[in-house]
Amino acid sequence: MSRLCVAVVLALCAVHIDAQVWGYVSQSFSLIRSDTLESAEYVMVNNITARDGVSYEERYYPASKWACTARTVPKTESSPTRSMFMDLFRYFAGDNSEKKEIDLTVPVSTYVQQRENDVTFYETCLTLPAKSRSEPAKPNNPSVFIDDKPERVVLTRRVGGYFVTDIAWEEEAISLKKLLKEKETDANFGAYYRNGYDAPTRPFNRRNEVWYVKEGEAATQSVEKAKKMMAEEAEKKAEEAKKKAEEVAKKEAEKAAIEAEKQKKKADKKKASEEKKAGAPAAAAAAEPAKAEEVKKVEVAADEVKIEDSTALPENRE
Repeated sequence: MSRLCVAVVLALCAVHIDAQVWGYVSQSFSLIRSDTLESAEYVMVNNITARDGVSYEERYYPASKWACTARTVPKTESSPTRSMFMDLFRYFAGDNSEKKEIDLTVPVSTYVQQRENDVTFYETCLTLPAKSRSEPAKPNNPSVFIDDKPERVVLTRRVGGYFVTDIAWEEEAISLKKLLKEKETDANFGAYYRNGYDAPTRPFNRRNEVWYVKEGEAATQSVEKAKKMMAEEAEKKAEEAKKKAEEVAKKEAEKAAIEAEKQKKKADKKKASEEKKAGAPAAAAAAEPAKAEEVKKVEVAADEVKIEDSTALPENRE
């Protein structure tokens, strides 16, 4: 219940900070399940089971464009990710050179690194949707920038819960690091990413992830494996598309043949009907001479009968 109260408080605070931006966020993000939003593309390279049946994932993320903002603060201060988060949302809400709304994506990814002089570096980013990457709108806010992130291999696991505080993220980072160190020797444990997939107003079924980046030869091998998987998947999809196209073409050809046969029968029927209509007068005309000849024969026969009758009468009188 306390976490739910925190969610409500955060939502109210956001409205107070910027009602216009939060209206966009509410409409496009918090009222929609995170799994319906466009997500940063990745390939699942391995699903690894560690001790006690606990598992984690090895993923390959291709190079892509992200909208980012970064800050460095004293280690003693809490993270500025909330205000950084709002700067990015303003950009997506239309605070850009083209004054257009950009579809929101997940996750909200924050890179965290402890640096010298007791300071912490934070970089919060959102991947740009695929349709906006070729010519992304330029941010109006100078603290927001478009960054071309290189391909990378990350080690992570999904966890639920409401990660409101830095402590919650740090606890998960420590727990995951302990798990990974049992099997992963080529990960960079000097920094990590905090990844949230849900809006503050969604208190249940949340998705949170800490990412550690894999490096070295092991990462290179994972990249090669992922690209091979992507090529095989692309080939499979191309084959399926080809098969589907052939099936559609076959059905269309069968349909066209049936229609052509129907049209032929219709044309033949029409032709026969026209020929019948045209042939009736000709047949009647051809029958006229025969009919006239028959009438003439009948008339001749009748005349002969009359003659015979007339010659037979005197003999009867005698």
